[in-house]
Amino acid sequence: MTTLLPPETELLPVRVMETIPAPGKSGISELTITTEKIPTPAHLVLGRELARGAMGHVHPATDRNLLREVALKRIDKDYASHSFYRDAFIAEAQITGQLEHPNIVPVHELAIDANGIAYFTMKLVQGGSFDRWLRKHPPGSVDRIAGGIEILLKVCDALAYAHHRGVVHRDLKPANIMVGDFGQVYLMDWGLAKLVRSEPASGANALMNAPGAVGTADYMAPEQARGNPTETDERSDVFGLGAMLFEILSGQGPYGTAKTSSEVLLKRAAAGEVASIDQLCERIGVAKRIRAVAERATRPEPADRYQTVTEMQDAMRAFLHGGLHLPRKTFAAGETIVREGDKGDAAYMIVAGRCRAYRTVNGVEETLALMEPGDAFGEMALILFEPRAATVVAVDEVTVTVLDQATMNEGLGLSGWTGALVRALAQRFSDLEQMVRSTGLRRGG
Repeated sequence: MTTLLPPETELLPVRVMETIPAPGKSGISELTITTEKIPTPAHLVLGRELARGAMGHVHPATDRNLLREVALKRIDKDYASHSFYRDAFIAEAQITGQLEHPNIVPVHELAIDANGIAYFTMKLVQGGSFDRWLRKHPPGSVDRIAGGIEILLKVCDALAYAHHRGVVHRDLKPANIMVGDFGQVYLMDWGLAKLVRSEPASGANALMNAPGAVGTADYMAPEQARGNPTETDERSDVFGLGAMLFEILSGQGPYGTAKTSSEVLLKRAAAGEVASIDQLCERIGVAKRIRAVAERATRPEPADRYQTVTEMQDAMRAFLHGGLHLPRKTFAAGETIVREGDKGDAAYMIVAGRCRAYRTVNGVEETLALMEPGDAFGEMALILFEPRAATVVAVDEVTVTVLDQATMNEGLGLSGWTGALVRALAQRFSDLEQMVRSTGLRRGG
């Protein structure tokens, strides 16, 4: 369930009326209000329903006192009289209200109206959901990988804070992440959240402690799918993050494609039947380093995953700092990227696609290596100011990050003693390469 305005909605300029409450008329008919028992607090002007979930509805509203746009979430009238569901709805508001973090939507108020309908108001986000964002960026593209991971890093910030406060989300999925028009990222919908360091007043009778599969099957950790709430902890959210990273990289979740039935997905989740991220990315071209992060985060056994969200966050951030911020260049299949004998003025790291490196011996091409995402080339010639020792050609469409001389010197401090050490080591490797070539041996032979 979302609490956002469509991306095309224009925000009005700030206005001041210098009176409270400001005049306003509901956008919902009196008949609908009466039939659905929709709360209509005097200080709010409600609009037509924006979204609905399993037992709640969301309306845009205007606060007549502060003139700000908010979202009102109300429990469905059919659930309002059941204490089990009403308490769970109130628990969601109380949990979210205490998680004051820039990447968690703030709750403004919580109340029960004269009809016994519980409701709460929160910030109304203008933007789109993360799953909508993913549909706009194809798997394997640099924008999807880099941008998607940047979004997940902000989600990690929210989760790390929630875990510190003793709350596990349990329903991590792209539909529950909102991406604002100005780069804001919000982790939404804490309706399935569970307390792991304290207990609600209703204790074992609370919805959060009820047995049964909890979450969304596509992104559910095996222990959640098996239905024992006592097995769920922070590492279950690590799996959910890993499942989203899995989708960013491969275009599908760890248990199957979007067309796979929920029953099959749930069965695979309970059995811990996680697909191979390496096989799914084989034809896409994704760096080995980030594939390894997704693989570890989605391991069936919690003890084998990252033990904290922060640990996984550090691994993703290290991948981004490894070169995705550098300028990028794309080459068509068959295009030469560097040529043997040319001046080495840049080094490259493959982001997507595959390359073949070869040298020409007596007019015959000798393949030296087949390279894939995460592999680098051209660094020796760049460091030693020597001609290229091999030609590298794109096997299919290839995207690379480009490291030039100035950037390398600035980043590594190669103008001083560090540069002298690096060049000395590079020279030794170069001499060893020349020795191997002089023997007539073929690399990999």
